[in-house]
Amino acid sequence: MPVERRGVRALQIWCRRVTADYPSVNILDMAGSWKDGLAFCAIIHHFRPALIDFSKLSAENILANNTLAFRVAEEHLGIPSLLDPEDMLDSDIPDKFSIITYVSQFYHLLKDEDDSRSPSLARAALRHSLSENSNDSSMSDDEATPKAPAEGIPKALFTSRNPILSNNKFSPINSPLSQSAKDQDLQISLNSQTHLKSPASGVTVSGVQQLSEEFSRKIKIFQER
Repeated sequence: MPVERRGVRALQIWCRRVTADYPSVNILDMAGSWKDGLAFCAIIHHFRPALIDFSKLSAENILANNTLAFRVAEEHLGIPSLLDPEDMLDSDIPDKFSIITYVSQFYHLLKDEDDSRSPSLARAALRHSLSENSNDSSMSDDEATPKAPAEGIPKALFTSRNPILSNNKFSPINSPLSQSAKDQDLQISLNSQTHLKSPASGVTVSGVQQLSEEFSRKIKIFQER
């Protein structure tokens, strides 16, 4: 299909999308479908509803409709009038080339104001927005929660204060520095126990050592006699 035909077809599709909510407008081509002026008014009303009261327009008022559309487009949208309302009224079929050229100005000016250029654009924009919000939410959660040192390790195993849960190699309390501190505490504990009494006998460890030394001394004296 020639480039020109593809471009005209795309323009017509865009016009049909923009005017889809207007029952009195049915764009079947880029010539006769524009004669009554309602298609021009519908495009303007779709994007700038405050400029035209479309409900008061009638297909029989060909001259008035075209005059209104061309004037509003030029004064409020900056689109110069390439068509004459009188020609639209007098011609059985308006000039196709003039219609295409004129409507193209609306397309280039307004195509990005909604999803009429491609209905999928709105859905893509929505998916992108949801994706960004989801990523932002995930980042906030990660910043608020300590990260696990290894993938797949439950956070509770290294953040919990429960000794059963925290007694694992990933826990900060089991790090080399903390292990060193544990060893020091164990040594202090052992040293202190040399001065503790046995729960069963009440005899101290140091007392047993003294008795042993005393027994050895007496044996040596006995042997010297």
